[in-house]
Amino acid sequence: MSTSQRAEATRKPATAHGPAVMWRGKRFTLPTPAAMPLEALEAEEDGKHLTALKLILGAEQYATFRTSAATAADAEDFSAQVMKELGRGNP
Repeated sequence: MSTSQRAEATRKPATAHGPAVMWRGKRFTLPTPAAMPLEALEAEEDGKHLTALKLILGAEQYATFRTSAATAADAEDFSAQVMKELGRGNP
């Protein structure tokens, strides 16, 4: 499925930079599905969710996330939003 087809199917605008998530007043840009780091997919399969999140966000955005996340519930909430935006995980 192309980016424009996915945007049409999900009613989200297609962007060259990939989707984004707003969380606690901060915008996090995510990679397009084609640009998803393979290491992030492997970490997710191995159950290393924070490692996967760090690889998806990159060091700078992950550091920004950590300034607002203090608990496991924070990490779970943010991760669920990221995975939903990426079309991964449970809806």
